Amino acid sequence: MNEQKDFEEAAKQEHSQDNNTLILQILDTLEQTANLQLLEIGFGEGKHLPVLFERAERIHYYGTDTSEDMVKKVILANTLKIKQGNARFVKAKGDGILDFKNDFFDHCFTENTLYFWKNPIPYFMEIKRVLKSGGKFTLSFTEKNFAENLPWTQLDFTFYDVKEVQKIFQRTGFTNITAKKITDEIINENGEWVKSSYVMMSGQK
Repeated sequence: MNEQKDFEEAAKQEHSQDNNTLILQILDTLEQTANLQLLEIGFGEGKHLPVLFERAERIHYYGTDTSEDMVKKVILANTLKIKQGNARFVKAKGDGILDFKNDFFDHCFTENTLYFWKNPIPYFMEIKRVLKSGGKFTLSFTEKNFAENLPWTQLDFTFYDVKEVQKIFQRTGFTNITAKKITDEIINENGEWVKSSYVMMSGQK
């Protein structure tokens, strides 16, 4: 395994339950009208998708992930939603390029992907490109001071504090930027309850 894959595996194990919390937080902010276009970057194992589809039946979900194996696995697990035209899963291209047309999505969200975006600016700009005017981008990440105590820190990835991420949102033209710190308890890979803390930050096109 290379360093990025090691990190992604660690992040999936530590935050699979956090993703459910993130999904519920996002759904609470969405006006769930028919034909709502929702994009997730980095769906991983997709364990949170049943929660998403149960709570938001009328959405059109699009998901990208860097792992071809994960894409195939999630497609098999969500065949019905795909046949109904309510879900589409694609392998992500390099450098954050999104294979979607301009002004397409109402909302884009991603969790624990920022750390291995070597230069976040092109990623943010590409997300902004595919969002409709007024569309929202929600990013969930672990703050630098908290991440220093996690096993991921031994890897060559970049962690940020709230002000640094806020500046990236501003620099790429997002407005109405908000940040919410969330503390929760999850079960780690050893079956132990541990405290988890992360930030959910949003910006509007």
